[in-house]
Amino acid sequence: METFELKKGDIFCTRNPMALGRAINFVQKIKSKDNKAEYSHSGIIMHEDGMTFEALWTNKRQNLFTDYQGRKVLIGRHKGMTDAKFQLGWNGIKKHEGKWYAGHRLIFFLIPFAAKYINLGLGVCSELTMKFLYKAKLADAWKSWNPDDVADMIKKWKDYEIIYEGKIE
Repeated sequence: METFELKKGDIFCTRNPMALGRAINFVQKIKSKDNKAEYSHSGIIMHEDGMTFEALWTNKRQNLFTDYQGRKVLIGRHKGMTDAKFQLGWNGIKKHEGKWYAGHRLIFFLIPFAAKYINLGLGVCSELTMKFLYKAKLADAWKSWNPDDVADMIKKWKDYEIIYEGKIE
């Protein structure tokens, strides 16, 4: 495995192989501009040791290296991320820690208007990731982002660099 160094504020995408992940990818692929959708989950790197914050059944912390071992991940870094911006982002989303996953929002993604305007401040994994970047003043919006959008942003936007793409061994 290629070695890489994480920094707090990095973001990641991975694929959920379960039925929900396959359904998310099916819908993403239909809506995708490049007709591809590989990743169905995203989250935030909180610490260099791999601790993450992500929306699972609850919004919680876990470890990238242990919880995603054997899975392919895409890790990206916004070139403007600083400790101060990380703190702004974290301050903007930490109130969501421990709350239940906003699964009802997945239905709204079938209706773009609903995904963008009906949310009550709650978000699925990719929206939580983007809300972190939005609060850090590194993104212009966070509502209605899906994991494929986050992966495309990491791969194609000039302000991002790919830190690693491959299996966690």
